[in-house]
Formats: sequence, structure tokens, C-alpha cells
Amino acid sequence: MALRVLSAAAVAAVGLASLECQDGQDWSQEVPGLSLLQLDVGGPGRQLLEKDVQAAAKTDPGLVLMHLPYNFGHTLESVAMFGSGGSWQLASAMKVAGDGSKSVEERLALLEASKQPNGEVWGHVHPLLQETSNVTGCPLYFTPGKHWPKEIAEAYFQDKTRFGMLRDPYERLVAQFRGNYRGYGGQYDKFYETCDVNGAVRQMVETVLSGDPYAEGCTWVPQAEYFDAPYGIMLPVDNRRFPNSANEMLVSHGYSHMFIQEQDILHVSGCNEVWAGDLDCETKALVKKVYARDFELLCKHFGYCDDNENCCLLGVPEMCPSNLTAKRETATYCSE
Repeated sequence: MALRVLSAAAVAAVGLASLECQDGQDWSQEVPGLSLLQLDVGGPGRQLLEKDVQAAAKTDPGLVLMHLPYNFGHTLESVAMFGSGGSWQLASAMKVAGDGSKSVEERLALLEASKQPNGEVWGHVHPLLQETSNVTGCPLYFTPGKHWPKEIAEAYFQDKTRFGMLRDPYERLVAQFRGNYRGYGGQYDKFYETCDVNGAVRQMVETVLSGDPYAEGCTWVPQAEYFDAPYGIMLPVDNRRFPNSANEMLVSHGYSHMFIQEQDILHVSGCNEVWAGDLDCETKALVKKVYARDFELLCKHFGYCDDNENCCLLGVPEMCPSNLTAKRETATYCSE
């Protein structure tokens, strides 16, 4: 697997070796703090006054993450708990969260003591969510909230605003192919050797259509299921504009101390020149069949209403082909 991972031994110990960072990243190097009063979060010179941030913190009940697999949930969990530059601590936090020799209360106390001031313990690193769902067979932290036991959902979500990233289905499946990890998105050695993204994605969606939607750690579950009641996502965040979209949302809710910098982003690497435009029309038709509701949500919330559009993540390293202009000229576009 052509990936650089967080402390490989530690991550393997908690059952998730797909927490990638860009090649050459020194995970132990602290990143200098960024001014919280002037952040470049998607617009030229956007100014944020301290009183506005404080007002948001006083009036907002707070945020809580609904972790959708392969939607930068681990990046958000890391920055929420440790701040920028703290990604190297995430694997250890996961290990503590999943330590069944201690009570939930003991584990949560350890994690609360290790987080940054005003930090949050969300998703994969929360001890309450380590149980396996009797519906999906996946851990609760990867399972749609509608399938959680009521007492756990109410204890985790409380009265906070449930947010989650919403990602283009084509681009999301391409990322899972590039991750190439068994048990989390799938391992496709036959296709990976030649970077045959089309063959791999077709195999993924055919598996879902055959009746196995919860395979590979629930990474193939339609994102729309995480919006379903009860306990569905209330505040969707545009994954196509990540990390700017997430930073804007966090700052607007009084979480300026959770600013995501480029070196904090955990992302796949390998077969870097493939993208959604390499999927043929037959494969895209299958994707649209499985993820029709996801495309509807993208249109409703962000105005991305062309379900034939090819996209990639310009704000995340290695998530667009290096020759994007040329790739656009040869990309498939499957008009109805």
C-alpha cells in the first residue's frame, strides 16, 4: 500500500491503518499557531472579530461530529481534540478509547485530561462509540446514528448541533480505491497495480447492489443514511471545499482553536493521477443508482445539481491529478 501512515504499529493496534498523511510530513513537528482573529477561510482577507467568536460560543449549544467514513472525520477528530499539529496523537487516543479493560467513564476521563483547552472528544475517539452495531456489524462511530442505541445516541449527541461532511459519491469512491486498505474501503490489488479505478469502483457498487451495503467498515453506506432521523446530521459541510468549508463552520460556531491547516489533513496517497473523470458511463450509472439520495443532498444543500459532474478536492494535497487540465479534456461526461 503506497501510503504514509500514523505510527503504523499504533494504528494497527486500534484496527485502522488508513490514517494517511502526505509524504514527507513530520508528524511530531508542532505547527505554529495561526492568528484566530484573521483567518483565510475561503475568501480574500476575511476578518473575524474576537467579540463575534465569543458571542457565537455563548449562544451556540455546541457542535458534535457525525463521522462519515472517508469524509475527513479523522482530521476533524484530531484537530478538535489536539489542535493543529496534533495528528500524531490520534492513534494513541483511539487505543485509549477502545481499551475494554477500563470503564467508559475511566477512558473518557483520560481523554478529557489529554485534550486541548476547550477541545472536544468526537467520533472514533469517544469511548461510548466503540460498541459494534447489531444492525451494521460496524463500530458505532462508523454507523449511521439512526441505528445507535437510544441511550448512547442521547448521551453522545446531547442537545448539540450534529454536523458532518457531505462528499461527491464519485470522488469519494475514487478515494477509497486509492486508499486500498482491506476492511476500510477495500483492497483491490488486481486493479491497483495498473491504477484501474473504473474496475475497482464498479466492483464496489456491484457488491453493494448484491446486498452487502455494510461491507468494508460501512464505507459504502450512502451518506444520506447519516442524515436520516433519528439523530441525523443537522448541519452538512461541503467536502468539495475542505478544509475551508470546515474552518468556516468551526469559526462561526466559536471553535476557532480547531483551525485545520494543510499539514493536519489525513488523506490517501497512491495512484495519484486517477479521478472521477476516469469512470466510464456504465460505472457512473451504477454509482447513481446506489447513491441517488447523496446526489440529491448535494443539490439541496450546496447547489451541486449536475450528477454527471467530475470533481476533485483542490484544497487537499494529492486529491486532484497533477495534469488536471489535460485530464478534464479526456474525462467522461455521461449526459442523460
